[in-house]
Amino acid sequence: MIVKLQTISHTANALGYCEKGGEIISTNMCLGDSTSINKQMSIHNAVNDRCLKNTFHIKIRLAPEDKGKLSILDWIDISNGYAKKMDFNNNPYAVYIHEEGTENEHIHVVASRIQPNNLASNNSFTHFKSMDYARHLEEKYRLRMVQRKLEKLKKNEAFIPTDKRHANLKLTIGKAIEFSDNFEDFKFYLKNEEIKVKEGRGIGFTDAKGVYFKGSAIDRKFSLKGIKNAIKGQHLINKQNRKGNNLGL
Repeated sequence: MIVKLQTISHTANALGYCEKGGEIISTNMCLGDSTSINKQMSIHNAVNDRCLKNTFHIKIRLAPEDKGKLSILDWIDISNGYAKKMDFNNNPYAVYIHEEGTENEHIHVVASRIQPNNLASNNSFTHFKSMDYARHLEEKYRLRMVQRKLEKLKKNEAFIPTDKRHANLKLTIGKAIEFSDNFEDFKFYLKNEEIKVKEGRGIGFTDAKGVYFKGSAIDRKFSLKGIKNAIKGQHLINKQNRKGNNLGL
């Protein structure tokens, strides 16, 4: 299970997006459609005009193989538990389910950060708190134990993606580096493998299914600078090998 949290200022847009893409399944201290809930949250948040990003937008997603394992009541319990974990259980929030019954089933929670004491809920270390809560849910509902980079970093362990797409991309990109004399060769090789390269301040790759990955997410060595340096190094090796072959070595 994956839990992601953003601290935002665009409450109305978030509520509108969640309502348009799914169905509301639970609320706390607010009622109605997204417009009504936004008005109620705005009144609630007005007591603290110093907090510009006064809303949490949370997304909690199942792994595809866990399709059908959770009921609506389970999702409501999960959202309420997360509210307590992140200390917004006494604030207005609304819960929406998206893509119910599919492999992409997930919920959105839009919550006010402003507590009864008029202070904002703490948004420090939310990634680690979310990660811990996801582990708790995986154990409680017997869900897939998803690997997470942050856990590996906490333990000083190398992160090995379980997603086969990462492994396949890593292998293909490695071969492209090996067979390329320059960056244009590299892009041409990947194009023939139905992989698009997006180059800017960094580098990213879109596979044949249209899924985008940052280079560093596939492998830390696959930054734009890292790839270009690797191509230069491989070019020298290829050049020396060709020279050796010409000399009959």
